[in-house]
Amino acid sequence: MTTPRALRRAAHRAPAIALPLPHTPTSRVRTILAASALALAALAAATLIPSALPAQPMTPAMHQPPPQLNITATGSVEVTPDRARVTLGVDTEAKTAQEAAQANAALQTRIIDAVRKAGIPAASIRTSGYNVAPRQQYIPETRTWRVDGYQVTNLVVIVVEPVSKAGEVIDAALSAGANRVAGLVFEVKDASAAREAAMTQAVERARREADIVAKAAGGTVAGLLELSVNSMDNTPRPMMEMAMMRSDAAQTPISEGTQSVMVSVSTRWAFQPAGAGSPPR
Repeated sequence: MTTPRALRRAAHRAPAIALPLPHTPTSRVRTILAASALALAALAAATLIPSALPAQPMTPAMHQPPPQLNITATGSVEVTPDRARVTLGVDTEAKTAQEAAQANAALQTRIIDAVRKAGIPAASIRTSGYNVAPRQQYIPETRTWRVDGYQVTNLVVIVVEPVSKAGEVIDAALSAGANRVAGLVFEVKDASAAREAAMTQAVERARREADIVAKAAGGTVAGLLELSVNSMDNTPRPMMEMAMMRSDAAQTPISEGTQSVMVSVSTRWAFQPAGAGSPPR
C-alpha cells in the first residue's frame, strides 16, 4: 500500500517537464533586450582586453625637406644718357591777375618760339604747370594781410636730343625772357639692352655665389629650383641745383655723366651634400 509520504517522494524524484510558453509580443521584446545586453557586454569586454599585437613605431607625417640655398644677386651696367628733359618757364607779377597773365603769355610765347628755332620740335614741348596766386602783404598796424598784386607762373618741359643741345636750349629760353629753370633730368631712351646685360650679370653672379657657398658647406649645387627677377629703381637722375644764368654769358655747359641700370634676381638652388645621392626636387 502506497502511503502519502511515498507519493511525495516519488513526485520529488520525477524529472521536470518544461512546457512551451505561448508566443506573445512580450516574449519577443524580452528576447531582443536580452540579445542587446549580450552585444553590449561583448563590446565592453573587447574594449577592456589589451591588444596582443606589438606597438607600431610612429613615423613622421612629413619628409625632411632637402637642403637648399637661397641666393640674391644684383647686376649693374653703366650707360650714358642720350636724352634730357629741361623744365623752365617764366614768372610775372602785376597789380591784377589779368595783367600778370597777359604779360606771362607774351613772354612764354617768345620763349617757345626761341626753343623751336633752336631745333626742338613742337611735339617735344609741353606745359607742365600753370599757376595764378595773389601776392599778399602784411600790415603791422592792423595785423592783417592785404592783396598787393598777383603772380603768374608758367612752366614747360622740353625734351632735348641729343643731350649736348640742352645748354643751347636753356640759353635760347633765357635770352627770350625765361626767368625760371626748374629742373634738368637725364634719361636713357632705350635701356632694354643694358637691362638684359645687367640681368645676365645678376644670374651669373648668383650661380657663382651658390657654388662658393655649396663648396664651403661640403657639397655641390645640384640644380636651379626657382628664379625671379626683381625690378630696380632706374629712374632718371635729376640735376636739382641750377643757378640763374645771364643771357650774355657763354653757352651753358651740360655734363650728363653716366647712369646705372640695375637688376636684382632671387634664386633657390638644390644643395647636394658630399657622398649623397641626387636630392629630390
